[in-house]
Amino acid sequence: MTEQENSIPIKGYATFDPLKHCMIGSGFKTEWFKDLSIYKNDKIMDPLKKIAEETEEDYQSLEKILNSAGVQTYRPWLDINKYKSLKNMGRPPVCPRDSFGVIGEKFYAVTGGAEGYTDILKRIARKNFVLDQTNSVITTATVCRVGKDIWWDTQEGIDSTAIVKKYKDQWTQEGFRVHVSNRGYHSDAVFCVVRPGCIVSLHDIQDYKTEFPGWDVLYLPDQSWEKVSPFLRMKNKVGGRWWLKGEEHNDQLIEFVNTWLDNWVGYVEETVFDVNMLSVDQNTIICNNYNKPVFDHFKKHKVEPIIFNFRHRYFWDGGIHCITQDLYREGKMEDYFG
Repeated sequence: MTEQENSIPIKGYATFDPLKHCMIGSGFKTEWFKDLSIYKNDKIMDPLKKIAEETEEDYQSLEKILNSAGVQTYRPWLDINKYKSLKNMGRPPVCPRDSFGVIGEKFYAVTGGAEGYTDILKRIARKNFVLDQTNSVITTATVCRVGKDIWWDTQEGIDSTAIVKKYKDQWTQEGFRVHVSNRGYHSDAVFCVVRPGCIVSLHDIQDYKTEFPGWDVLYLPDQSWEKVSPFLRMKNKVGGRWWLKGEEHNDQLIEFVNTWLDNWVGYVEETVFDVNMLSVDQNTIICNNYNKPVFDHFKKHKVEPIIFNFRHRYFWDGGIHCITQDLYREGKMEDYFG
């Protein structure tokens, strides 16, 4: 097989175009901890084992769903020898979308985000790979692609204004219309463009009447954690960052995660997983769970939902869109607002 035959194609103009090639994340194995003193501590290791095993089971289930839809999938791999010290316990490649982005026919990698993905990245043609050691902001967790239009969320005071200007100018030259905001969060955690004319969103995210004129927007309320009493019992102990159901009073586990796995978790209190979805094409979307208003909205727009329960999303702070990275979608640069 030649290098060209083995290469992974790169293209992505709209988040709802037919998906053909996709990365899926990977978790961790409890063997990583076997040389550490905590390995014999059941209060810590039993929950970690549950997370490890069920996370991998869920990745494999998602892979089957995508494969059955004709999508070729790719998984990262980690060297266990790099995870034998608590001082070097880097976050597993759970959420590839936090590290990469495909915009048009270019693949962008965030600086320092390639751990575990080396074998995949080697198969991406150099002509498609944007090598920029200053890139810390371009991922499709923050960039929403709708054909000719790109919505890009940046973090004012954190993201380099020079980098933002550089790529806004570059994409404009390539024919895109670039809409930059400074809301400071992942856009895929607050709204989802399901298909042309159809959006699911939290309230007050942006002026849809102006930016998506005539499109049908379903507004969802923020996550109501006040109704989730087990999380509330754990919230102050973890700063609202993560939750593992049934372990609200396991102070040994909580202390271990807060101390040594701090970079594994996010800020789950701020996340609404009902908008974090993955479109297979304009008529099919994968979502976390049944939500009647959302499913009624899908039915109205002739979209078929597939339910996939990523069980430990409240630990990893990652939904279906987060734990995948589309590499190739069919389609071209369409103008949906011309």
